[in-house]
Amino acid sequence: MVMRRGSGSGGCLTLIALAAAVIAFGVPAAKVYLRAYEYEDAMRQVILYSKGEGDEGMQSRMRASADSIGELPDGAYDINVLRRDGMIRLSATYTDTIMFPIVPRPVTHRFSVERPE
Repeated sequence: MVMRRGSGSGGCLTLIALAAAVIAFGVPAAKVYLRAYEYEDAMRQVILYSKGEGDEGMQSRMRASADSIGELPDGAYDINVLRRDGMIRLSATYTDTIMFPIVPRPVTHRFSVERPE
């Protein structure tokens, strides 16, 4: 019997294995980076709409935003406010973990947002 093009199952199995690998490794990484994006966006919103607000007020609003994002590590709640040379800067650093199927991988995120005072 003559093998006809497309009659083998190797290509289909390869495609299924590739799709499974993308899902297994991509979904956990996407969750971590999506949370980081939401955190940075919340930081931009807090600094943008906090005209005349004190340092403690901005920190508490940012902590509330971090709570609403959910599943953030404890380091995300340590927000620094720096006022210098007519500028206000919010900054934070935290390490999140991507839960890959084989080995978890830590990822450190550093955020810094500023505006004129």
